[in-house]
Amino acid sequence: MALELPEPADIDVWDGLEAMPPLRRGRLPAEAAELCRTLVAADALVIVAPEHSLLPPQLAHALGWASSPMAGGALVGKPAAVVTSCVGPHEAMWTQTKLHRLLTSGGAIVHRADLPVRPGIRQFDIIGRLADPLARDRLRPALRAVCATAREARATKAAYRVAHQATLTSTEAEPEVSRPVVSGPAVSGPAVSGPVVSGSVASEPF
Repeated sequence: MALELPEPADIDVWDGLEAMPPLRRGRLPAEAAELCRTLVAADALVIVAPEHSLLPPQLAHALGWASSPMAGGALVGKPAAVVTSCVGPHEAMWTQTKLHRLLTSGGAIVHRADLPVRPGIRQFDIIGRLADPLARDRLRPALRAVCATAREARATKAAYRVAHQATLTSTEAEPEVSRPVVSGPAVSGPAVSGPVVSGSVASEPF
């Protein structure tokens, strides 16, 4: 997969599917929390699934957790490529539809690629690249779209950080405005005391 990307990228294979528990009410389990942290740190994700009529249960559980409100928006705006393969045309349609629904429900931007597997043809060459030109032609547009979306998202975040930092710097550099001191006769009177109300100011993280 890495050899088919249109630009260099670091790829991490997440291997926590086997231990993923089913979706349930309550707090995120440790396995799902680890997945969400991985997704937040990643620029994009690629999901490769078989063309079976049923998704592997652990994959469905993982995406169920990642798209749930408890995940804190781990998939929101995340570019994702869903890659399936099958011998006959459209055999992976259900798998593609199911994965698309799970990902988009969490806010991901989904691109699809369904690769043909033709019997009697070697699927990968000696260096691990797809050997079938038709499979490469179907895969590359999805990977290009994912990389382009991730690149745009990084540029937007960087521009926002620069603008925010410039605003903070401008605010800190504003000169203090001096005010005239008005003096007059002192007025004495009884001191009035009252209860002291204390509280904390909640700040939202940037």
